[in-house]
Order: sequence, then C-alpha cells, then structure tokens
Amino acid sequence: MKIKQAIDLHKFLTFLVVLGLMVAYNNFTIGPWVYLALHGTYGILWLLKSRIYPDKQWEEEVTWWKGVAVFTFLLLYWVAPFLLVSSYSEPAPILISAAISINLWGVF
Repeated sequence: MKIKQAIDLHKFLTFLVVLGLMVAYNNFTIGPWVYLALHGTYGILWLLKSRIYPDKQWEEEVTWWKGVAVFTFLLLYWVAPFLLVSSYSEPAPILISAAISINLWGVF
C-alpha cells in the first residue's frame, strides 16, 4: 500500500461524507452547501493532481497499518463539517465570503 492511496481515499470520501451528514441531519442550508462545494471541489482537484502530477514522497510503499493510521488521522478533517451540519448554525455572509476567498487563493 502507498500513503497516497490512504490520502486519495480520504479526499474521495469527503464529498460523500459531507453530503451524508447533510442528509442525516436534514440540514441543507447555505453553510453546508458552501462547505460541500468548496471541500468537495478541492477533493476532486486533489485527485486530478494526484493522478496527473504524482508527489514522489507519497509513492513509497508502507505497511497497511501505517496506511490505516494516516487515514485515521485524516478523519479529523471531518470534525469541521460535522460541527457545521449538526449544529444547524448559519455562518454570517462575510464569513462565507472569506471562506470562498481563502479557498480560491489556496487552490490557486
């Protein structure tokens, strides 16, 4: 197994996890939709980059338990969407604007 496989699996599942949280909590307000769009798109772009321009440091073979450990650590990234969706809080428009701007700069 390669570390890249654990990372790529997490990036792939993020869209489905956030959408699943939205369905489970019946929360389809603007905050979760923006989060889904930004983080979901980032995951798709990551997978494209991983395929077209692979990072050599993540191509190394590792034991399966190290791959599971990496994936488990990455589960922390799902705490933010869980809190956003489960709390039913509505982010302020300026916060949504800032999140979109920061995300775009980061992708650039």
